[in-house]
Amino acid sequence: MPHNITEETLALIPQFGQYGEPQTLLIKERSELVLEGHPIKLIEESCLYFGSSMRGRIEAARHILGPNRKTPVLIDWQAQTIFFPTTAKEKAECIWINFKQMKTVKKSGGKVQVEFQTGQRIDTAASAYSIERQRIKTLELAYEMQRRFQGTGHEHV
Repeated sequence: MPHNITEETLALIPQFGQYGEPQTLLIKERSELVLEGHPIKLIEESCLYFGSSMRGRIEAARHILGPNRKTPVLIDWQAQTIFFPTTAKEKAECIWINFKQMKTVKKSGGKVQVEFQTGQRIDTAASAYSIERQRIKTLELAYEMQRRFQGTGHEHV
């Protein structure tokens, strides 16, 4: 399988290698893996694997949610794997969080911590409010996609 993002992926955290090359710390339920390239590269590869480009997924999400920044990206509809960015996706520090795996977000000693269903946690520079807004936006996208895919298919005939 050419992609590494699955429904078990919790988060994609950008980092830099020894020579400043972009890397991604991919956090899964039972493991962590450092991969070459920025998280956007991995998301793009996963979107293509599941039949669309990242740009196409973003355009579709904006069609549903309206024009907005920090648009969530639906990677795998079957597994309902949708990731949302903590900042503008172009920023070097942008972390991508798996909406379905996220449990809570809270301030903890000057940092904002995201806790996952597994109990694992990551720190982020984004505000708790911003992450909650992202979560709500992603929930709206998930709900609408579920409604469309599980409907009769005759809504627009």
